[in-house]
Amino acid sequence: MSEEVTEIKVGGSYDINAYFKKSLTEIEMFRHESGKALNTEVLWRNGTFRITVANEEECGYLQSSLGEDGEIWDYEDYENIEMIETFDGCSEDFIFYGSGDNEWSDDDKEKLEEDYDAQLESEEWQSRYEFLEEKGYESQGCNWQIHGGVSAVEADGEANSY
Repeated sequence: MSEEVTEIKVGGSYDINAYFKKSLTEIEMFRHESGKALNTEVLWRNGTFRITVANEEECGYLQSSLGEDGEIWDYEDYENIEMIETFDGCSEDFIFYGSGDNEWSDDDKEKLEEDYDAQLESEEWQSRYEFLEEKGYESQGCNWQIHGGVSAVEADGEANSY
């Protein structure tokens, strides 16, 4: 396994993962035609992403994320990036948001959670993604974030296993 890097360079390729376990979050955003919006958030034990740093801005983002005191790392900050792997999803939640006419009542939140949990008991259970699509929600995209810093090693052309 390669040694952790402490200085990021433009043009360099790096495999990064969370500095601390259970700090990688997959965030899928959904919106209903009614205007209601929510996320599904999956907390992963860890994962690996490969980044080729395209410019000084990306270099700064990645540099500021390094180490145990690093800033929040955000997948969307990079142009040339791929997910290599994630493993051991630890928890999955609905995160409700909105205001005014699109605000979620406690009853609406509870009903959606209960409906989802109830269908998990059936032989034809669905993932949160499938469940929400069937309820008329459309995915607005997926993002990944790491809170608590990242570690980076120079990419060697093959995915590293952590």
